[in-house]
Amino acid sequence: MTKPAPFTVIIPAHNEEAVIARCLQTVLNDAPAAYPFEIIVAANGCTDRTAELAAVSAPDARILDIAEGSKTNAINAGLREAPYQPCIVLDADVECTHTSLAALAEALLEPGTMTAAPAIRLNLTRCNWFIKAYFAAWLKQPYAKAGKGGAGCYGLSREALDRAGPFPKIIGDDIWIHTRFPDNEKRLVTQNAAGQAVFSIVHPPRTAWQQIKVEARRRLGNIEVKRDHPSPHFASPGQGGGVSYALRSGATPLSLLVFYSMKALARVEARLSQLRGRGTTWTRDLTSREL
Repeated sequence: MTKPAPFTVIIPAHNEEAVIARCLQTVLNDAPAAYPFEIIVAANGCTDRTAELAAVSAPDARILDIAEGSKTNAINAGLREAPYQPCIVLDADVECTHTSLAALAEALLEPGTMTAAPAIRLNLTRCNWFIKAYFAAWLKQPYAKAGKGGAGCYGLSREALDRAGPFPKIIGDDIWIHTRFPDNEKRLVTQNAAGQAVFSIVHPPRTAWQQIKVEARRRLGNIEVKRDHPSPHFASPGQGGGVSYALRSGATPLSLLVFYSMKALARVEARLSQLRGRGTTWTRDLTSREL
């Protein structure tokens, strides 16, 4: 039997007391007792009980209490402390099992694989109709099918970490990683060697306005990376097939109307944020964090 590959999970967490226990418990519930992996919770700029609840939920995890509220700074701090590589960055509001994380780690040991991401499962239980329509169309987009963002989880091989270097101070950590490497060095992992499904569970915003604000932040993050950290691979994550492609893939005209309307409103919101001088301010959804 092949010895399992050790890996480190880094969870950047800023005021995540509502969801950090859920995130950690999902990782630990199916973790074998003797499996070599490390969890690092990089609590950053917290004014709540994130660090305390993380320590209770995962007593063996390493908890970093970082004064500055910065996701990329928190990731860098976690990487410096990581005892094992590959390293997997997991958002605190996302659920991903040890089985799925271990499959990403195994994929990242393959020669030429720099990044790996799981399939996405959306929990839309408490979302309103507009959000359900938006994501019905979103799931039909080529970038969603290819695993180029949105999973709240991505892994980096040892070589990828060496090539990319530390994360810059930006708001779009995922777009920065996805634009450092060509598509043939990225892996979407949908099942492990035993045939078990590999995925993360993402909880989208519950309302259209919150999704528009999150999408505007994502757009601003893309603009920031493209301007300050150009890359020949930048076009890949944003590639889409347009309306005709989505219709052929099964999206309904109504869901596409909602999808493109919200995208247009997000562009307006992003532009207004730039005009107000808030172009690089972190915006996050709180509705999905209400347990």
